[in-house]
Amino acid sequence: MKRKIGLSVFPGWKEIKDEQIQVMRKARELGFSEIFMGIGPGTHWRTGIKDAFEIAKEILKEANRLDYYTFVDINPEILKELNSSPKNLSRFLEVGFRGVRADYGFSKEEIVEMSKQVIVELNPFEISVDELDYVTKFSNPERIKATHNYYPILYSGISKEVFLEKTKLFKERGIEIGAFISNPKFNLRTTLEILRFTEPFDSTNYLFNFVDRVLIGDPIPDEKTLRQVANVANSEITKIRITLYNDAFKDFINKVFHVENYREYAVVCYTKDSGNVTSQCYTKIFKNAVTVRGRELWIFTKDLGIGPYTLIGEIDDINLEILRMSKSVTFMDKK
Repeated sequence: MKRKIGLSVFPGWKEIKDEQIQVMRKARELGFSEIFMGIGPGTHWRTGIKDAFEIAKEILKEANRLDYYTFVDINPEILKELNSSPKNLSRFLEVGFRGVRADYGFSKEEIVEMSKQVIVELNPFEISVDELDYVTKFSNPERIKATHNYYPILYSGISKEVFLEKTKLFKERGIEIGAFISNPKFNLRTTLEILRFTEPFDSTNYLFNFVDRVLIGDPIPDEKTLRQVANVANSEITKIRITLYNDAFKDFINKVFHVENYREYAVVCYTKDSGNVTSQCYTKIFKNAVTVRGRELWIFTKDLGIGPYTLIGEIDDINLEILRMSKSVTFMDKK
């Protein structure tokens, strides 16, 4: 399944409307194909739901011209405010939304009813296994997707264990599922707490081991963030970022490496390409050290003693975890 990337737009922030449209245009050029919209009071406190919906109409004209898949967060209060109901979502379709995200407050029967009209994005924390099975049984599978919540308050994001548990339920049923990463400008709207302050390249790289879709949760990401996310989505091989101490090793780490995970103290990556690193010395081994031995990269997972390896850099915990989940990789310098 092709990796899909998206961004978030909040119509109620009238002061950044034009900037959000400009970001949409740039993101589309880079391969972004999805837009999540929030129109409820939880996304902006200065604009009411009806006013936010009207502004959304203007943004949707451009989003649909650019052929984005757009979906909007809904709950019973939002539907009531907009004179809509699970049996009548025509107002959302008329302005150009292609999907709705059933955030909370809907029964399994109402979700099935909504799916007859539009794509429904499920909230993994608001649906039980039995309800999910009911929805998949009585709905067109092409009309059902899922997107995790984002958690804007510091320390409020979910754990990896819960994330995997919830995600697995949808993957087992063949349902596309997405999750959010934060934007370094804000570091707020992330699904996983461990990724809150992680660079977009790395958080995207991490999430694509588990989900089909990655969306930037915070608004108006800069071009660097957009390019990092697009770089991961468009890459045919996993790229592991390290901090390289010596530029002389840049060509060596850019080779394709195969990953071995069975060593006691290290993840070992070997390449079949020619060109051994001949310089060999003894170095003090520390956790997350990136070293070379022959045609192999040894990335250590524990503080140890002195060993016969050439130290060339270090790796952070997130990239180390991505590496351990990979079979073939190439490395790149963070700088």
